[in-house]
Amino acid sequence: MTTVVFGASGEIGALLADDLERRGEKVICAQRSSGVDAYAGTGVREACAGADTVIDCTNVTTTRGSTAVDFFSTVARTIAEAAAAAGVRRVVCLSIINAADPAVNAKFGYYQGKAAQEQTYTDNVDAGHLQIIRSAQWYELAGQMLARTRFGPIAVAPRMVCRPLAAVDAAGLIADAALSDDLSDRQIAGPGQHDLVDLARAVARRDGSPRWVVAVPFGGRAFRDGGLMPRGEFEKGQTTFDEWLETTPPTTERGNR
Repeated sequence: MTTVVFGASGEIGALLADDLERRGEKVICAQRSSGVDAYAGTGVREACAGADTVIDCTNVTTTRGSTAVDFFSTVARTIAEAAAAAGVRRVVCLSIINAADPAVNAKFGYYQGKAAQEQTYTDNVDAGHLQIIRSAQWYELAGQMLARTRFGPIAVAPRMVCRPLAAVDAAGLIADAALSDDLSDRQIAGPGQHDLVDLARAVARRDGSPRWVVAVPFGGRAFRDGGLMPRGEFEKGQTTFDEWLETTPPTTERGNR
């Protein structure tokens, strides 16, 4: 079995590629450093040649809807066309729980991009070859938000009620799904419900900074009222937030490795 991971240099892509390789799979890491740019279309057909499965873990950092929609739909179309030309048997799209729900994405452009990604794959890949895996947020998001919104001793974090999980657990569940005989769509989430601002404050206390984390409304009412929670059955990561917090090095140490 040969699996191509697009976006393999990103956080989840790298963990997924490592997980698959530990299971004995042949993995092609498709990323800019290996000459593959899925947005520009460079090297995508070559990466898909001979593959059994392709997994789209690509990402763009933006909150602007037009930018997110353009990026995710362009990448999805390019990968879908290359996979079809190569006769790839399974195309896996990594998305976010409920991101395609208009009530959830109406005030958050990034999720509008993920909705466009899902729709593009649905329109361009035969149903018998497409699998969409919708993940909850990862614990790591709390520290990332602090780094992006910090102003001296103060940082802000959004109120987002969700069921987050460790990124390494997410990678394992994605690998499980991609290697199974079942191509049905899946949801993956963590063992407990949390508000992202509470996680951010816990990370700040552990790291010793920032001193204050201010909660801000973000993404509309759906973000605060459970719109990001999984609906129906979902696969569950086992690592609790407290376990993750205890075993994950402080942000400053991770940045120096």
